[in-house]
Amino acid sequence: MIDQSRVCQMSRLAMMESEAGKNIIRICSWRKSDYVIMQVIKGFFMGTVCFAAVLVLLFCFMWDDLNQYFADAQYMEFLRRVMIGYAVFMAVYLLICALVAVRRYKKYRNIRRLYLKYLKSLGRSYASERRIRRV
Repeated sequence: MIDQSRVCQMSRLAMMESEAGKNIIRICSWRKSDYVIMQVIKGFFMGTVCFAAVLVLLFCFMWDDLNQYFADAQYMEFLRRVMIGYAVFMAVYLLICALVAVRRYKKYRNIRRLYLKYLKSLGRSYASERRIRRV
């Protein structure tokens, strides 16, 4: 005979696996510090690409002004401003990446704990049934 409580437990576990199960397993296989560091490294490269893209768009938009600026031969001042802008942008962007990674790790860790709790209760249910059958 089918135990309705077990069916409910199994369907709850299946729903948890289908929603975010792949991300939970992948993220929770890392330690928290390793996961955050990996996300910050990925953020560094993606932030650099985004900053370069924005810089190219600004060059295209302000072409006439930049020609006049470069005619005055202020290359070092321009390079200094770009580097300061890059440093500020990357500091803010990497901070946001780290905060998002910490929050995501906490969320998935809590979901994983809940999943394991349901899985253990299902295992206990099967164990109690086996004990009853032996008797």
